Amino acid sequence: MAKYIDLLREHQKKGEKTEEPSATSLSEESAEEQHEEDELALSDSAFPNSDLLADDTINPYVERKDKTIPNSELLADDTMKVLVQKAAHQPATPPSAVKSNTTGSKKVSNDKVSEWLTICARRVAKLFSAARSDNVISIEPLSAHLNVLLKKADENESHIVDALELEISKKIKRIGKLDADLSSLIRKSIMMMLYAIKMGQRLKLNRDEVLSHTLAAMIHHIGMAQIPSEIRNKKERLTKKELNEIRTAPVKSFEYLNRCNISDATILDAASQAQERYDGSGPQGLEESDIAYSARMISPLSMFEALIHYRPYRSRLLPRDAIRDLVNNHKKEFDPIMLKALIESISLYPVGTYVQLNSGDVGLVTLIHPRLPLRPLVLVTHDSQGGKVPPREIDLQNQPNLMVKRCMYEENLSELKEKHEKDAR
Repeated sequence: MAKYIDLLREHQKKGEKTEEPSATSLSEESAEEQHEEDELALSDSAFPNSDLLADDTINPYVERKDKTIPNSELLADDTMKVLVQKAAHQPATPPSAVKSNTTGSKKVSNDKVSEWLTICARRVAKLFSAARSDNVISIEPLSAHLNVLLKKADENESHIVDALELEISKKIKRIGKLDADLSSLIRKSIMMMLYAIKMGQRLKLNRDEVLSHTLAAMIHHIGMAQIPSEIRNKKERLTKKELNEIRTAPVKSFEYLNRCNISDATILDAASQAQERYDGSGPQGLEESDIAYSARMISPLSMFEALIHYRPYRSRLLPRDAIRDLVNNHKKEFDPIMLKALIESISLYPVGTYVQLNSGDVGLVTLIHPRLPLRPLVLVTHDSQGGKVPPREIDLQNQPNLMVKRCMYEENLSELKEKHEKDAR
């Protein structure tokens, strides 16, 4: 595996676009959906800052893949220490070379993405609710809605995706409350969407391919909705019988999606093969290229999402720590090309996470500079003791003396207060 830092700092060249973006805006599409459907309590005011291809169609994707990933040993236990040390030496961009970003323009864009996410969450909840009742439902509304975002991503790829990641970080807990019984599945679908889009872009898939693979990522696990709730949501250790029931989920997904008249092999193969492993250790024993492309893409992504997912019995891992766990403990189970793409898609300091600077200030990462991923835009909200301060933006690409010292989730902010109180005694 290439050095994480080199992957992160690699310039992301955008391919030529062959399709003109639609004139439909996020806000226009959102307004129509708001008129068609009942409102749900997912408005911005409710979210303060606190808070699956075995046939010949696979060939075009295979031909694009890079066959080598050198230096795989460099993502071992000490990697993150090396990355943090290197962060201090990453040059800052002179102020004159920086394009201005007005808070107003970002706010408008984020508001549109927030509206889009609200509708997307509702559509996902409807799909999984229908699956739970074994009622046939069309995925076309979700597909069309997702395509609106992807068109906008073509226009301004990094900005839209960053805005989406930030909104998801704010709303993911609340989104899970759309359906208490299906909460975990709905949240997984939304998180899978985000990272599938990122992976699709890194794999140089065109918009239609990104759309198809993102849909596959979002609904490949829909059969889990048909697993009895008492098993699906059980917090204690599952019995052998219950585990066997869980293992029927891929078949249930495939059969249900077929009944919904879905014929896209990308989605169907992902549903039936996502639990297969590159080394042949999966339930069907498929290995390497015998596994569909979409399933090979979604397999590491699904495990990654599980590691950063909320669980009532454990803390969630930071994205960088989840990546390290995949590489250190599961590398042979996944297609190295897909694992590489996933690593390239994950920022060391992701949008929506909190960071503490060497100055002691703590803030929310709101924007990643593609060429300087270790120097994000940070909205400072807390002091070194965990106390709230008037919000202010710090763009690290303009601050050569500042660097990120630590990354954390919002729930970790309380640790700062606890440490301060303990030191004060």
